[in-house]
Amino acid sequence: MKKYIGAALSISTIALLFYTMFDLKKQVVNLNKQLTIVTDQKDSLHYENFIKGVELGRYELSLDYLQDKNPNAALQFVNFMNHETE
Repeated sequence: MKKYIGAALSISTIALLFYTMFDLKKQVVNLNKQLTIVTDQKDSLHYENFIKGVELGRYELSLDYLQDKNPNAALQFVNFMNHETE
């Protein structure tokens, strides 16, 4: 009887080990899918941030140009931007 119990425990232990391995493999595949989604979102946000940075640089260059050509208009622009757009 003891040898049957030992064999049953060995078989159940091996079965549990295989079940755990396959379950972990499913979890890894699921995590890879989630990682791909997060990476795509990160890339999208990075691209949007780059576009906004370029646009901000254009505004700064335009303001510098306006300060050289028409300081009064540049002052009005800065005052409007700082006080009227909040």
